[in-house]
Amino acid sequence: MSVFENISNVSDRHSQILAELQTVGNAPSDLKSHRAFLSDLKRRLAKTNRQLDDIRQRTQIERERHEKYRDSTVRRLMYRATGKRAAFEEKADQEMRDYYSALETENKIKGEKEMLETQIREATEEQKELEAASTKCASLNEELEAMYRRLFEGPTAEFPEEDEQENVTKAAEIHHRELKSQVNNTGKAAQCLARAQLTIKEALLHIFQARRACERDMFGFGGLLADFQQQNHLSLAQQKVSQTQLLISQAIRLDPEVRPLPRMGIVQIDMISGILCDNYLFNLGFLKMIQDSYDEVQNAEGFLTGQLRQAKSRESTLRSQLQDAARHLENAQKELRRIREEAFMKAADPPPPYVENAARTMPVGE
Repeated sequence: MSVFENISNVSDRHSQILAELQTVGNAPSDLKSHRAFLSDLKRRLAKTNRQLDDIRQRTQIERERHEKYRDSTVRRLMYRATGKRAAFEEKADQEMRDYYSALETENKIKGEKEMLETQIREATEEQKELEAASTKCASLNEELEAMYRRLFEGPTAEFPEEDEQENVTKAAEIHHRELKSQVNNTGKAAQCLARAQLTIKEALLHIFQARRACERDMFGFGGLLADFQQQNHLSLAQQKVSQTQLLISQAIRLDPEVRPLPRMGIVQIDMISGILCDNYLFNLGFLKMIQDSYDEVQNAEGFLTGQLRQAKSRESTLRSQLQDAARHLENAQKELRRIREEAFMKAADPPPPYVENAARTMPVGE
């Protein structure tokens, strides 16, 4: 069977393979970067779980100590009888402070764990799709390479134009694959920034609620309930700030153009201090510290909004470049296809060989 007939027999399948590769050709590189991203998330979750186990043990110990002093009537009477009531109260207050501090840290780590678990579930589902596409891509490339080996195996010095265009096509494929990876990473970074924008807004809302509770407490409306609301909202605000910073660090690893956020300090107060120092001047000073925290987080939110806008702009620019690269790759593949088809036709229908001295001279008559 001639070369032209071989090409004719596989022409339809060749076109089908190229069309399918346009869809899944970048899956292997995308899968590689996605696996690295998912692996990083799992490492962070493992670290968070270890931290959570440690802080849970600490919280349990502090809870038992706190309850021991809080519920021990006999111990309280003994200290009172020996004239050491102040020492007992001081010890009880310290145990309460330690317990609430450990509980606050535990709640913050729990919030980070829940966020990471959600990200891992989403990334795992996306990885399954990429793995299926990557498997299909490998199968198509293997089939295509086998086809080319059957048709072009051996030196092709007689077709230098085909060799040159093949090199151009390979360069276009590499450029397209690199741009695709950049678009993928920049897009994921923008997703992290968008999530961070939500968590930082939640932090602002909690600080605002803490400020309102403090204002009510200043004018005698709220008492212990207002103190509890202040502490609770400020603790939740700190958790949201920590989640925001975690998302920003993920975005920076994906897109080096992303910049860290400005400082975000959340003022904290424990219940004991709030009760012991519950007066107008104290509340006035604490209100100013809450406002300072709000201003810092609001400033970081504005900076984050700019970072997200820039990340989306970079993603848009890269997508435009990717479209140009895809068109260039498609044109290069079409040109390579055309040149190969011409080469196939030449190989299938070569010119007749030239035979030197093929004609015999007739003898001259008598």
